[in-house]
Amino acid sequence: MAEHHSGSDPIAWLAAIVEQSDDAIVSKDLNGVVTSWNLGAERIFGYQAHEMVGQSILKLIPADRRSEEDYILGMIRSGERVKHYDTVRRRKDGRFVEVSLTVSPIVADGKIVGASKIARDITERKQAQLAQTLLLRELNHRTKNLLAVADALVRQTSRTSPPDEFVDRISRRLHALSVNQDLMIENEWRGADIANIIHWQLASIIDDHPNRINLSGPPCILNPRTAQALGLTIFELGSNALRYGSLSAQTGKVHIVWAIADDSGVREFRMRWQEFGGPPALPPHSAGFGSTIIERMIARSLLGTAKVTYAASGLTWELVAPESGLVEASGPAIV
Repeated sequence: MAEHHSGSDPIAWLAAIVEQSDDAIVSKDLNGVVTSWNLGAERIFGYQAHEMVGQSILKLIPADRRSEEDYILGMIRSGERVKHYDTVRRRKDGRFVEVSLTVSPIVADGKIVGASKIARDITERKQAQLAQTLLLRELNHRTKNLLAVADALVRQTSRTSPPDEFVDRISRRLHALSVNQDLMIENEWRGADIANIIHWQLASIIDDHPNRINLSGPPCILNPRTAQALGLTIFELGSNALRYGSLSAQTGKVHIVWAIADDSGVREFRMRWQEFGGPPALPPHSAGFGSTIIERMIARSLLGTAKVTYAASGLTWELVAPESGLVEASGPAIV
């Protein structure tokens, strides 16, 4: 038989364990009147022991859940336990708390005289479960959207690319799409700063991009939809500059400027891609899918207008779109 520490009292020891438990441990009689209330109950429900002992447990139960107490007391009177029952209770300050209940009969002299209840605060667990459910729904939505964009890339590229170039072009465009996904994940799908979008896209295709690309503009966080459209556009412009434009020349460069402009009370997002030091920019013989991306697709996605100018000094691409729903400016507007 195990020996107790000198001077210890098993009953007092058990009472101390109950009192110091993080869980709410409460007892009540068969009428639902509270007979004991530990420190865990004070922490979870906000009431001190003197405020609850002698009071009905209904004080904690929202009006639309009062029938739960009748069910619980009915189970206890028949000698049964209630195991891990998830429900909601009201704190002293009026806030609701999610709890998991375990309720057991209290037997004295062979008779059931009351119930002991353990309540564990599961609010954080429930919130985590809800967040996970919402995340899975959002992931499903984004996956379908990504597949739709990939399908459009494949279909449109197949229509405008010679058979011997199709695989290479679609591979590069899918890679640009994956770069956007990596950036969105890096920012937990809250959007992305425009400078990061440009750097991530151009770094994937241009070895010395910091020395060949000049950026100028205020910090602007683009929402995920806009970031995806702009990322594909930057990739197409960069790829075109490498093959035919300023970046095909050793000394060629690109200046990229963006601003939030206030024109007669209407705030607009404006962006310009301008190439220097390369061969003259010549319009394509026919509009391919790349032209569709940098003009029609980006304009439609941003509810704005996009224009490409071909000149002897190089290609210029300009975008104008309403600020609302497009960006959140974190710096002063630049006109």
